[in-house]
Amino acid sequence: MKNALREQMKRLPVPRGGSDAIQRRLCSQDWWAAAFQVGIYRSTPSEPSTVLLLEDLLDRRAQVAVPVQKGKRYGWGWVDFSTVWKTSAHGILEPAASTPAAAAELRVILVPGLAFDAAGGRLGHGKGHFDRLLASTSALLIGLCFENHLVEAVPMESHDVRMDAVVTEQRMIFAPTAEAKLGRLLG
Repeated sequence: MKNALREQMKRLPVPRGGSDAIQRRLCSQDWWAAAFQVGIYRSTPSEPSTVLLLEDLLDRRAQVAVPVQKGKRYGWGWVDFSTVWKTSAHGILEPAASTPAAAAELRVILVPGLAFDAAGGRLGHGKGHFDRLLASTSALLIGLCFENHLVEAVPMESHDVRMDAVVTEQRMIFAPTAEAKLGRLLG
């Protein structure tokens, strides 16, 4: 079932202007300014871009970490304005060098996915990389997706990590878990 949904989502077009709208929607949230220890992904052409969000965070001198490949696994690495970027084996930008960051240090994490649902369900690429990155954090987890990648229900397994919020170019959907995490972020 997951593989069929993955294939269906991969065939959908990327909406023109969708990435900018998603990033503007997130930046317009009152609580976004409180995001100062943020995990953010570097996008592929089929995912919502995070370029404007990364620039905003760095301009505000926030602490920013990105996924960094370490052998067959991923970890978090701190980045800043001086970071030199390289293209990884998967075609994703990552720092040529970075200081390791612990997932527990992050207060907000932006997460890519092939599909999301309104309850925070997330369909990844099937290798579990992001689920492992998210397993040891209590950060506010925010899925970024195009509206046409929002589905009725994502099939979930015990190891799958749910999002606290999902942002599309048309709306922001909060799961029940978001309220307490937003309180910690702002408190």
